[in-house]
Amino acid sequence: MIKKLTTFLDYSLFAELALVMFAVIFIAVVIRTLVTRRETTSQQARIVLGDQPEKHV
Repeated sequence: MIKKLTTFLDYSLFAELALVMFAVIFIAVVIRTLVTRRETTSQQARIVLGDQPEKHV
């Protein structure tokens, strides 16, 4: 029964959906990276190197 069910499935739809999801997420990450201010990026880069806890405003 499972073999009959799997013969009717078309996996090309899943490949196309995966490609579309990848493209959308990739574009979202690129836009987010380009929109982020340089001060925020510098502050986030220093978090690992800072010995003192961050002061949240």
